[in-house]
Amino acid sequence: MSETFKPPVRFPRLRMQVNAFLILALLLIAGFVALVAYKQGWFIKRTTIHFVALDALGISKGMPVKFYGLTIGSVKDMAIADEGVEVQLAINSEYMPRILTGSRARFSREAGVVGASMIEIIPVRGENLAPLAEGSRIEFERSRGITEIVEDLRRQAAPALSEMKQLFSQINRSGEDMAVSLSVLRDEARRLPETHTAMRKLIGDASRTAEQASATLDSARRATDSLERETPVIAGKLSTALDSINAAAGQVRETARQGEDVARRVGPFLEQGESIAREGREVIDAAKRTWPLSGAFREPRDATLPVDSFEARGAPPPR
Repeated sequence: MSETFKPPVRFPRLRMQVNAFLILALLLIAGFVALVAYKQGWFIKRTTIHFVALDALGISKGMPVKFYGLTIGSVKDMAIADEGVEVQLAINSEYMPRILTGSRARFSREAGVVGASMIEIIPVRGENLAPLAEGSRIEFERSRGITEIVEDLRRQAAPALSEMKQLFSQINRSGEDMAVSLSVLRDEARRLPETHTAMRKLIGDASRTAEQASATLDSARRATDSLERETPVIAGKLSTALDSINAAAGQVRETARQGEDVARRVGPFLEQGESIAREGREVIDAAKRTWPLSGAFREPRDATLPVDSFEARGAPPPR
């Protein structure tokens, strides 16, 4: 037989399936590595700045660096230097233009005392300040810890505690005075119900006074409303009376003007009558002095009084 024997294939296309599985696994691994690299910031351009601290207590590699509460980088590396510990910070380059010369780094916690540790960049305000460059050094300050806070509180509370001790010692020395004071306080406490009753009475009187004042205000308001309603009528009457007075005054002025005209017209006649009377008197006086009539008219003699009482009585004068 010239034909070649071919055994049957048990798993057809097995090699193709294995290759596809390997390619898919490699793609998944590459995606995972890319995701980890992205999370670690391997594809982000970073700028390195540093500061020097006296010690590295609380600072660790990879600690976040925050600016205005936002994470902008992390602690890259730490090394011992002449002045202490040099800490390098890897900052995202896109935030570097906002970190100006003079900014400071501070070690703090997110919740003040018990939160996660972080490095906080304290910004500086000012004009004509250049942003930090690669490798720049900034100042560092460490925030107070729990021990420092407690010590500060103790120092602040020490004067108050000493005053309290002095007060208690004085109270112990003056026991009798305290007993008198307590008895006085008990007497005042017994009088509190009477004071409370008097206060309630006073409040009741004040309430009644307020009600009376409210009633008075209502009466005044009603009177004001009535006056506002009657004011136009009174104003109308006053206007009519003023018009009548103005008309009467006009008539008086007209009568006065007419009287002035009459007086002006009568004046010449009166002057003529006076001149005629004067001329008639002169004519009569002249007629009396003429010869035919001079004897008919005698001038009256002036009566004289006697010199003394004897002449008045008709007695003879003394010898």
